[in-house]
Amino acid sequence: MGLASHRRLLLLALATLLLAQPSAAAAAGAEPDEKLTGWLGETYTGGKDAADPSGMRVLSWDPRIMHYRRFLTEEECDELRGMAKPSLRPSGVADSITGQSKFDKVRTSSGMFFSRGQNELIRRIEERVAMVTMLPAGNAEGMQVLHYENGQEYRPHHDYFSFADKDKNGGNRMATVLMYLTDVDQGGETVFPHVPKAANQTAENGWSECGMKVDGTFDHKSLHGSCPVIKGEKWSATKWIHVAHFALGSGEVAKEVKRVIYAPPPPPIPAWCKDKSKECPVWAESGECVVNPSFMVGSKASPGSCLASCGRCDLLPEPAKAAEPSRKLKQ
Repeated sequence: MGLASHRRLLLLALATLLLAQPSAAAAAGAEPDEKLTGWLGETYTGGKDAADPSGMRVLSWDPRIMHYRRFLTEEECDELRGMAKPSLRPSGVADSITGQSKFDKVRTSSGMFFSRGQNELIRRIEERVAMVTMLPAGNAEGMQVLHYENGQEYRPHHDYFSFADKDKNGGNRMATVLMYLTDVDQGGETVFPHVPKAANQTAENGWSECGMKVDGTFDHKSLHGSCPVIKGEKWSATKWIHVAHFALGSGEVAKEVKRVIYAPPPPPIPAWCKDKSKECPVWAESGECVVNPSFMVGSKASPGSCLASCGRCDLLPEPAKAAEPSRKLKQ
């Protein structure tokens, strides 16, 4: 299946942030001191660089998926590809334990990053992203442009980070904006394995998803991937948006954003209950206890590999307490 014939935007953002409507613009000919903007029926039209608000629609609330049409012009798409092409390098992924970039066969595209506000075009698009997501431009990482050729893909993954220092710079990723820069003759679809019904990805349609639930916790249903390109090539641009300001470049200081979740604390883990893999905490936070219970949890007859991280130590028999040595009385 080919992708849409029009330029499309895949927008990942918290639903509560997208529900608010833009404020109305002043009506043509209205008095300067008019305080009740909108009472004459005027509507917000935006500036020349504004995205068309009529192009947004909700594809899903669980997980939260939004779709925009007509977000970029053909000229902007061409200019982004032209600027990115000389700097393309093999794409990496973030290590789930250390957070450091590494190469992995799960991602076979090539890509590059633009600095935030690098030039007039980048600034214009970043301001547009901030306007439609209602999240400050400074909360986002630099724009990444990706190029997929025949057979290249990005297997299902989460944009949300699970490594130890994930909150050190502006908190975790809460939203992702994915913009298509070309059509694909065949293949290259963006898919979401946990979404039961796929939206039509023909002309003017596409996918997006939110990486966090409305309470700020990780949404494991945000798993998504890019199918292999079968015919043609695929170009896209991505903006990852954090909870708070993301320090980028010299002169900016990274600030840690601590997560406070109002929920009952998990029961203490007994000393005799241990995971079989050091990656179990990462897998558990990614929702694997629910979506892959046979491996993670198992049963009493066949316990799984991550009982401690999944909070299922009850499946293990509690070891018998060693008998205290008897004390001999002195004669």
